[in-house]
Amino acid sequence: MADVDHRAAYLAPADPYRWLEDVDAPRTRAWLAEQRRRLSVRPQRSDEPAWAALLDQVEREAPDRTPTPPAEAGGLLFRHERGPDGDRLTVRHPDGTRRTQTEGVLGRGDRIAGWQPEPQGRFVAVQLHRDGAENGGLHLLPTGPGERPRHLPDAAPYATLAFTGEALVYTAGTRTEHTLVARHPVDGPARRLALPVSGPVRLTLHGGPGGNLLLRTRPQPSGPVRWWVTRWTGATVPDWQPLDLDGRRVTALDLNETACFLAADELLALDLDGLARGTAVRPAVVAPPAAGGPSGGPVTVLRVLGPGRTPALALLRRLGTTHRLDVHRLDVHRPDVHRPDGAPHRAAGAVPDGVPGEVPGGGATALHWSARLRLGATPYDRHGRVGGSVWLLADDPRYGTWTRSLDGSGPVEPPERRAALRTLTAVGQDGTPVPVTVCDPGPQADGRPAPTLLTVYGGFGIPLEPSWDPALEAWLRAGGRIAWVHARGGGELGPAWAAAGRGPGKSTTVDDFRAAAAMLVGHGEAPAGGLGALAASNGALVVAAALTREPGLLSAAVCAAPLTDLARYQVGGLGRLWTEEYGDPADPEALRALLDYSPYHRVVPGTAYPAVLFATGANDARVPPWHAWKLCAALAGAGAGAAPVLLDHHDSGGHQGRPAAAGRELAVRSLALLGAATGLVPPAGPPADPPGPQSRPSPVPSRGEHHR
Repeated sequence: MADVDHRAAYLAPADPYRWLEDVDAPRTRAWLAEQRRRLSVRPQRSDEPAWAALLDQVEREAPDRTPTPPAEAGGLLFRHERGPDGDRLTVRHPDGTRRTQTEGVLGRGDRIAGWQPEPQGRFVAVQLHRDGAENGGLHLLPTGPGERPRHLPDAAPYATLAFTGEALVYTAGTRTEHTLVARHPVDGPARRLALPVSGPVRLTLHGGPGGNLLLRTRPQPSGPVRWWVTRWTGATVPDWQPLDLDGRRVTALDLNETACFLAADELLALDLDGLARGTAVRPAVVAPPAAGGPSGGPVTVLRVLGPGRTPALALLRRLGTTHRLDVHRLDVHRPDVHRPDGAPHRAAGAVPDGVPGEVPGGGATALHWSARLRLGATPYDRHGRVGGSVWLLADDPRYGTWTRSLDGSGPVEPPERRAALRTLTAVGQDGTPVPVTVCDPGPQADGRPAPTLLTVYGGFGIPLEPSWDPALEAWLRAGGRIAWVHARGGGELGPAWAAAGRGPGKSTTVDDFRAAAAMLVGHGEAPAGGLGALAASNGALVVAAALTREPGLLSAAVCAAPLTDLARYQVGGLGRLWTEEYGDPADPEALRALLDYSPYHRVVPGTAYPAVLFATGANDARVPPWHAWKLCAALAGAGAGAAPVLLDHHDSGGHQGRPAAAGRELAVRSLALLGAATGLVPPAGPPADPPGPQSRPSPVPSRGEHHR
């Protein structure tokens, strides 16, 4: 279908469903009650038992999947597990005993949003999200018997923290305006620490052994990013020293007891011992651009493996839509590369103990991986010193997740059975190549048409990575294909790619998605009428914009927590923080660009739109649920076609999802709607591809394990 001309709407955008923004008004509550009734009589209900059985099978084979990498501290192994009943955090002790740390703290409606163990393993700090709300507060859970947990209610949502001396230091306040607070982990009052800048300010804190703290500050609502460093153990006022990076953009960092290593265009090191002595400190280059920067792909995560000034460094790089994990050996011979303390390098052979196969200035690639790949927290040995190995967690969209412990002694061996991901290329309207990662249901389906589920993000410089989810595996097991569209606006191809989908470029993001969908049908990957889409947040905005711009593009879509009224996106939630990403509706030119793709304003009466399911939660603090409600009402009011337009609203849901049981119900409804519209039928009996021996996790991970 050709694009519809909406230029007249630029003068005064219509808003017939503005009344839905009053969420407590009787008219709105009556409308929501009608949407619940319509959802209860949805035509796809007959397909849902088969999808539920298939999802049950997937989840039974992944009883304790690992959503975040394990971590070691104080001789203990910490592991975050997620099963059909929810989350838990477990600890394995040296004697092999295993304890659930979150028992009595974590409710059925809670999710673990973040966690970090104390270096000696005595405590673990956990932040919970309750009933979909992105709560602040920290739970400080002791690992020893008989000790009581402590709740710190003032911690900010997504707080950053460090254990130093006998104090826990963390960011307190709101999501965007922070103070820095120190407390004793067991008892005692909060102590607000002096900051090197005046507020309001947004803080990111990094900590290392020996009281080393690195602080990133950014004034709010806008201002320059600055870095500060100190060594503080709690006895005095922190002496924050400014860190001059000569305009470099830091992409990753980590600390041990003597040095801080940073990835920018080069690998840099900061002498923390010199800082403690009062010496003027500037970062020294310890590896050339090929090791730290663009020529080898940007370093997104850095972990120090071991103590001392020349440890090994685990470097996780992004190479377009794939990852590469390297173990880098600091060069101890090159005269043009300096030690962190600025002194001459030691003689040949004087390298850290326990690093086999040392090659001066060299290293090795441990793993290439085409899906999501993450490194765990900095490891600590039983004495609280930086350890020599770190855990990694890799996703396989078809076969689950797997973990390995990386110590730099050799390459990482992935499981023998793994999905073969392919990269295809669509062509944007301006001729720009747009990469699309594809996962087939099995080797036999390579190149054959199959109902295809697209997903996209395309915003805020955040990369879209193929990952494992029970619903996605169910789609693949049923014979469907999945395609991840790496549209402009995301972070897959660097800052320029992200900037191209920002502001007026967001319309280009929508067109990239449309080009990818057309390519999949044109190349025979999907049959005509066999495209569905599933996306959330900014990705759901892109999908909603595509289906209103080109109604015949998709047969069905599931949009979770989308922005849809771009003329009013700054009203409520966190919209006031997103002007740089979308543009200012108060600016006539920016408003014109926004309305060019604003889904709510592109609905045309009498147009047949595809089947759509909107998912919202009452506790969404980022995107008000009325965005989806208004588009749902507008599409239903368009009055053409028989495809259902449904709303699934949950009172205990938020932007990050729903409690486990409610999330599973939504997954079943989504699969049934998408499958019915695209022609994908779930198997009536057991899955055709039963799990292999590597797919079944044991209660405690060994040094390497498959967790589905």
